[in-house]
Amino acid sequence: MTNSIAIVGGGAGGMFAALAASQASREQNIALDVHLFERNPRLGIKILISGGGKCNITHAGPIEEILREGFSLKSEQRFLKSSFYRYTNEDVIALLSRHTVSTHARENGRVFPDSGRAEDVLVAFEKELREQNVIVHTKSRIESALKSENGVWNIVCNGESIPANALILATGGTSYSKTGTTGDGIGYARELGHSIVPVRAALAPIYLKKAPEQSLVGISLRDIEICAMQNRKLLASRSGDVLITHRGLSGPAVLGISNEAAVLMESGPISIVANLIGKNDDGARAMLIAGQQANPNQQVKTYLESLLPNRFVPFVMEQADVPTDRKWHELMRDERTRLVSSLVCFNFGEVSEVPLERGEVTSGGVSLEEVDAKTMMSRIHPGLFFAGEMLDVAGEIGGYNLQAAYSTGWVAGDSVVKFLTR
Repeated sequence: MTNSIAIVGGGAGGMFAALAASQASREQNIALDVHLFERNPRLGIKILISGGGKCNITHAGPIEEILREGFSLKSEQRFLKSSFYRYTNEDVIALLSRHTVSTHARENGRVFPDSGRAEDVLVAFEKELREQNVIVHTKSRIESALKSENGVWNIVCNGESIPANALILATGGTSYSKTGTTGDGIGYARELGHSIVPVRAALAPIYLKKAPEQSLVGISLRDIEICAMQNRKLLASRSGDVLITHRGLSGPAVLGISNEAAVLMESGPISIVANLIGKNDDGARAMLIAGQQANPNQQVKTYLESLLPNRFVPFVMEQADVPTDRKWHELMRDERTRLVSSLVCFNFGEVSEVPLERGEVTSGGVSLEEVDAKTMMSRIHPGLFFAGEMLDVAGEIGGYNLQAAYSTGWVAGDSVVKFLTR
């Protein structure tokens, strides 16, 4: 008799769960139909938009380093460790290589296809699914997923009832809802008795209560430190590039701090401040004094334009209450003190929102305590497995979240076959 499994969600987690299940069933000579359901017309929509359409496939380096740098919480690192070793970043790259997709790692460790096309990555995954005889159902939204008394899952899709011996939920979180990640799977998990950690935005832009001046929009500030402040206390920080947008801030550093900002907002207002020059107060003061002594007739504005984008400098001086035509020899001590403060603690303003629908991923989801990290199987319902962003895991920007989806998906798919052969 042929067993069947249903995998709900055709993103990275679902696709790799299907690949692992098909491979494991073939290796163990087990008849198994692997059904992969995706509500969109095509699999992997979020893969296509990742990395700005270039697809940051994964992150290079040793597994321990990836876990440490990519996931801030020890609970996330512990949970993912087993799956990251069972299906590694090198395994993903090898799969792509088999389908003639070559890759390279940038200096920061982020891995991209040499072609710069996310489409090439997705096509390779689709080819692998066909070769593994995975039965793909696109335009297929699951309406319900219930377990009968005999342990068989009843999947209702487009009005049709489909039985399955095991179920893998890999529907993602709720970010970028227009790509189909509307949290259906999280709803199913809740209905099945799982605890759901509140879903929040991660890797999202930050909107400010007072939108930036139009003349600032589009400015990129390179390699600065931004901080989330609450009641004058620094509670979170990230370093990297920042992009000023018409509603607030974006860029790698902002995306990295966004989840912590979203959580902090639940306990009170927060503001975003930035160290623009990478120095402390004493270092900044010494730098300004040296500039003043070297060229006393130079305008302060001209000097600051050697450090920061020209359009941004007037706003730094305005926040310091220093006239833009002030020359070094005219600069008063208290003006220099305020200028130091503006450079090392520039206040972008109070946060209005960290938009969930704009996050590349979400934090929250199915509680890790209720999932076996070695198999991805539910501790509540035998035969129910989870993969990818549905789990309460949120990595930093840099390919970490896709790797988490590949690895947890692979473990879930492989474990399904072991479960069915017990």
